[in-house]
Amino acid sequence: MKNLINCVVFVLLISGCSTSEKMPVVIVSETVGLDRPLEYVNPTISLDSELLENEMLVAIDPEDGTAIPVDDTAFVKNENRFEYSIIFPITLTANQTKKINISIQEKSKIGLPIQQMLSEDNLAVENKYYKATFSTEDDKRGGQVKGIELKNFKNQLLKRSHIAMHWAPNFSKSNSEFYFNLEDLRPDSKNHIEVEKYRVVKERSGSTDSVPEILIEGRYEFYDNLPYFLFESIISVQKKVELNLLRNDEMTMDSLFTHLAYAKKDGTIKRLNLYSDELDFLEECHITDDAAWLAFYNLEKGYGFGSIRLQYDNANTKGEPSPTHNPYTKITKSSNNGRYWNRVLSDTIQTFPVGSRYYEKNAYLIFSVDIENPDKEIKNYAKRLKHPLSIKLD
Repeated sequence: MKNLINCVVFVLLISGCSTSEKMPVVIVSETVGLDRPLEYVNPTISLDSELLENEMLVAIDPEDGTAIPVDDTAFVKNENRFEYSIIFPITLTANQTKKINISIQEKSKIGLPIQQMLSEDNLAVENKYYKATFSTEDDKRGGQVKGIELKNFKNQLLKRSHIAMHWAPNFSKSNSEFYFNLEDLRPDSKNHIEVEKYRVVKERSGSTDSVPEILIEGRYEFYDNLPYFLFESIISVQKKVELNLLRNDEMTMDSLFTHLAYAKKDGTIKRLNLYSDELDFLEECHITDDAAWLAFYNLEKGYGFGSIRLQYDNANTKGEPSPTHNPYTKITKSSNNGRYWNRVLSDTIQTFPVGSRYYEKNAYLIFSVDIENPDKEIKNYAKRLKHPLSIKLD
């Protein structure tokens, strides 16, 4: 294994397996010609028997005998089979295929250096690239991402001074001047954190007192040793409601960046100065609502932060289109020279019937800026994330 994951790599004797059953083989392939220094794969395997309390799964590369502990994150008993959803890291070169043997080992024989990503108060998650903190303005358990500290850029803090940085999903009733979002859920709403071997998962769901007709569900996934985190959300209309605004994928920030870059429909890249008349171009030529990615970056300080749009689906519960109006990606000039982006789903007064549903999944990436090619790194990660590794079971 490469250095990026050697902190958890060790050598095991395959004969140490504590069971004689035929164990699964996971075949992982890189198919788009990209080196993958670190990826996490998440197959579901089936076993003859349930793991004992003192047992754990490991993934073994038969070529060199190196192995890594596997995290079993979900378990289902299906008749006489026992199914485990598992996660483990892997390194692949472009177009490489690896066959990984899954083995059962005794926990007492395995030492794993646990990466402490979550703070003791559950209000911050960090890895070697960033530290993300959660807002406690309306929920002391922690709501949305409030700010992100960039560890490789002199601990630069990305934030919005008066509100949480991550401001989505959000909406406003037609008779209200206020916006409501995942931060405003009722005190009895779901707010759950799961600490796993290689990631921290934070899930929030519920309704707001002001707009009880809408159910919001949000899920963060923070991975060890990766420069991005994932966020997916679902907006579900439980009772007919009239709104004057509905939007998602919103990140609002202080004056911390100099430029904007985004992917156009034809695959070309558009770059604009965030603090010049160039930005007025977007008043007439909007960024599409399904743009593959967009990012802010600071050309002088060398850091960037962007949204890679992985999934976007506005189908209602019957599979038909949910109401939208003038959907596009908006870049806004805000108070005190702040700048933010969001995906507008509706920007006018309209009625949303029961069953309307809006789903999206995004990766929020911290990246380094090359002066000659500022968006090189986010383009690479967008290609990697939109073309995940092929996984098969043998």
